[in-house]
Amino acid sequence: MLRNLLLLSITLALSAQSKKEPELNIIEDAEAYNVYSAILDMEKPKGELLIADTTVPFNQCLDPHSDEPVDAAIQDYKKANQNQWHVGYHFVSTQPYKLLSRKEANTLLQRDRRTGDWSLSPYNGIHRFSAVGFSANKTIAFVEMDVVCGGLCGHGHPYILQKKDGKWERYDFRWTKRTQVPVICSWAY
Repeated sequence: MLRNLLLLSITLALSAQSKKEPELNIIEDAEAYNVYSAILDMEKPKGELLIADTTVPFNQCLDPHSDEPVDAAIQDYKKANQNQWHVGYHFVSTQPYKLLSRKEANTLLQRDRRTGDWSLSPYNGIHRFSAVGFSANKTIAFVEMDVVCGGLCGHGHPYILQKKDGKWERYDFRWTKRTQVPVICSWAY
């Protein structure tokens, strides 16, 4: 009887363990955090930054851009975003920021039960990033980011960045062999 009880306990423990969310790897590439930080600098959000602690594979804007380095970064992006990743406290920002777990983010994205108001706005929403895709020499980066604020409030788009003089900035398509500027999509909620 004691043996059966022990086996039942072990079975229940293993069953509960298998229902947990899978353990995600943490992004450890400093260059990815430099890209994320550059995007936040471009966006210039106000107040404390709220950042989701898990990447989101958006897959919204992945058409080839007729530019080999950018296309290579998009291919790497597709590979990197086959899995979700945890984001760490490695952003380079003069603004204070907080990483939010899924549970914390979901709580903030709900209406206040008493007032019916949303706790976030488009100016202080939760920033969610994809994993970063890089060109082979890590001078071009492709990443997508959105800002969500609850209900149908939010916006997002991809970023194509290039590393110039040690800093990440928007990619300048004027210097490519082909002058076709890619169509960059965006989305709103």
